[in-house]
Amino acid sequence: MNTPLFRCCLLLLFLAQACGGSKNIAEKKFQLGEYNSAIPLYEKKLSSAKMGATEQAEINFKIGECYRLSNRVEQAVPYYKKAIQNGFQDEDILFYYAYGLKKIGEYEKAVKYFKAYKKDGEDFKLIYRTKKEIKLLSESIHSIIKEDPFIEITNCSGINTDAAEFSPTLWNDKVVFTASRDNDMIYEGNGAGYTDLFVHDLEEVQKCEGEIQKLSDLINTPGFHEASATFSKDGKTVIFARSNSGKKKDDLKEVNLYESVYDGNDWSEPKLLSINHPKFWNGCPALSANGKTLYFVSNRPGTLGGLDIFKASKSIKGEWTKVTNLGKKINSRGNEMFPYVAKDGKLYFASDGLPGLGGLDLFVAVRKDKKIVVENMGKPFNSPADDFSICFFDKKNGAFSSNRNDGDAKGDDDIYLFTDTTPNYKVLKYYLQGFTFNENADGDTLVVPEVALELVNEKGEAVAFTESDEKGYFKFDKELEMGPEYTIVAIKQRYLADSLLYTTAEKEIEQETVKDRPEKIIDITLDTEVPMIIDIYEELISEGEVTLNNILYDFDDYRIRPDAAKELDKLVSFMNQHTDITIILGSHTDTRGSRRHNQKLAENRAKAAVEYIVSRGVSDKRLKAKGYGEDYPYIYDAQTEEEHQLNRRTTVQLSDEEEFEEF
Repeated sequence: MNTPLFRCCLLLLFLAQACGGSKNIAEKKFQLGEYNSAIPLYEKKLSSAKMGATEQAEINFKIGECYRLSNRVEQAVPYYKKAIQNGFQDEDILFYYAYGLKKIGEYEKAVKYFKAYKKDGEDFKLIYRTKKEIKLLSESIHSIIKEDPFIEITNCSGINTDAAEFSPTLWNDKVVFTASRDNDMIYEGNGAGYTDLFVHDLEEVQKCEGEIQKLSDLINTPGFHEASATFSKDGKTVIFARSNSGKKKDDLKEVNLYESVYDGNDWSEPKLLSINHPKFWNGCPALSANGKTLYFVSNRPGTLGGLDIFKASKSIKGEWTKVTNLGKKINSRGNEMFPYVAKDGKLYFASDGLPGLGGLDLFVAVRKDKKIVVENMGKPFNSPADDFSICFFDKKNGAFSSNRNDGDAKGDDDIYLFTDTTPNYKVLKYYLQGFTFNENADGDTLVVPEVALELVNEKGEAVAFTESDEKGYFKFDKELEMGPEYTIVAIKQRYLADSLLYTTAEKEIEQETVKDRPEKIIDITLDTEVPMIIDIYEELISEGEVTLNNILYDFDDYRIRPDAAKELDKLVSFMNQHTDITIILGSHTDTRGSRRHNQKLAENRAKAAVEYIVSRGVSDKRLKAKGYGEDYPYIYDAQTEEEHQLNRRTTVQLSDEEEFEEF
């Protein structure tokens, strides 16, 4: 199995100069980076019955490190645990043990040991990552582990083997990927074969079947790792990563980027790119859709963590220049690798330094409100294992790499296909339209044109204004939020200023009803009606007197009834709007009873109306009560109770100051 660095940059850690002081073969293998060879030698030594607890702790730690450095952290966990139990003193073991626990999904235990490292650790970068991990596992892990029900993933079992297959990418109608299969030369760092680039028809990849071939012998070379290819839009140029040979005489000591051109039959001899840094790693290339930007990974000076994502621009002469680190918005104190730019411009990449589920997680960088926001892609793309190197075949389908142990895994890194089955939801925008009207005494509906209307949200904020046309029709141009309530305020002269509550709850339509419509954005117009009530007090302005038909009294009583109170409240509102007027309230009785008694009753009724209005805040200096008794009946020869009721009424008169003083 390859480490993340090996996968991305094909690192060959042949550090022979570090072997001089090694006392045994296992230590030499470890110093050479031949971890897979070192493990059985350490295991053999560990079985010695004469070994004390301290030495056992150290060897368990070394075995754990062999597994971690060859990207098998989950296999390192039991060895780290034994080392800790036997009192191993290296503080960093607490971090890597916690990280391993996280990778196998034991999040609560991971938090415990992350906190222990936060207390006792000394590596500033690891402490920084520890704080992030604790925050993630304590606060937001549940949102990341929530699985997207519309993403379907499948292990491409017809292509994957017990070797490593990873980094799929499109090349015209084919898929090129990296694999350690079909190679007799073994890389001692992990016990697997050297990696090469392979090619397969896209259609057959999606079916997980068919014959797979190596890309080209001019690109794939014995004793070297080739990996992580990216192609120009026309398919005529490939950029890929190649390791050094691991030999002392090799001029290139690290992993570098190469470029080759396709002539229709075969690829040209690869050329070293000028943007490579000779002393540092350069790998994981990814071309932008227009081919003008090359993203790649490096640990060159200026990185924020282990490996960072950089970009270079293509000059007019076709040369790669202006290498720039993508900065803190993308890179962390961990490792960022396997960049990929989709056709829509979104940047996808893998990271073990940003909050995630385990080892490497897939992330996407998107622009929101002119800011770059990095989002974890969540499950099922991510798992406690390493998930990396995503590629889209089209908007809904693609592939990525993972070494998850989900029951379908073939062995090492595998290629997984994914399909986005999210329903083709439309963007529904809701608006409100309506009709302003009035009903006459006969119940007929009459158009009320030119009504000023205001839409008010639940916070009391006016969010839209409009006016009904000559047919009473209106429409607010403000898009509604679905769920809240709105208030429609309607204003027109000679009509009561009124408000109507309108709720959007349960007004949303089902997506199923519009799924076959071609538009992506659909305007949905909701209907309402706004009844307008004539303000009789406005007639008072022009006529001088109106009758308050709803100010009615019980027989031989002057107390204000509830229905009368509602009508008087309207008069209060009217007087508050017209602060310069004074009025006379006149009360009338029916013709039953003595004239003297009716006169007194009328005066009491008028006084009661005035007192009610004063109690609502209107100055008593603007009001006068006048009792008319039975002298001015509405119906002179009233016979029925209904007719007598109409005679028991209150009128409102405008009064100038002189007339007002006469009272």
